[in-house]
Amino acid sequence: MQREPVQIVLASSLSEREPAIARWITSGRGSLAFILGDEECRHRLLADGINWDRVLIAYCSEGAIGYAAFKHHRRGPFSPGPAPFVREFGWLGGSLRYGLFMISECREWYYGFYLYGLRVRKVARRQGVASALLQAVCEQALGCGQEKVELEVQAKNLAARTFYAHHGFVSIRTMSWLSRLVPIPTVINLRRTLSPPSRVPSK
Repeated sequence: MQREPVQIVLASSLSEREPAIARWITSGRGSLAFILGDEECRHRLLADGINWDRVLIAYCSEGAIGYAAFKHHRRGPFSPGPAPFVREFGWLGGSLRYGLFMISECREWYYGFYLYGLRVRKVARRQGVASALLQAVCEQALGCGQEKVELEVQAKNLAARTFYAHHGFVSIRTMSWLSRLVPIPTVINLRRTLSPPSRVPSK
């Protein structure tokens, strides 16, 4: 059976975006549930602060089937203010959670170009969608003048680690110290060094 072509677009280029896409993107911070709460709570906190120029969306004839979010120049897919946190948890609890979230975001400034998240709907998996999104992310990085893409993956997520290894990512370090400070799983930093597109010499 022939695979259906996939179109990948930068979300900021779309004239309209389905509310369901925002809900899907905000659901992807499950590792920070101790700060951001469950999926419904994460949506309330983050949906109004999505930076759509940091999100790639994969489409087929059935609609959106995948997305990749990235961070560079200290700006990622989310820039929420403190107001939704205070509204959700009160002044003290909201301020504390907002501060912890921003610390988590600032920690990733260490990476020049960071793959913040990549997800594909179950019905579209094993059809090359994740690979196409990853390639588009690498093209975004090159377009920004970056020579490498980095990400973090849970150490126990062997499927994800195998996928990224297949696409040229290598392990840089295991960040077990982080899980000793906050209740999140141990993660591994992966990196792929990019090769700029070859130029055709002018005649």
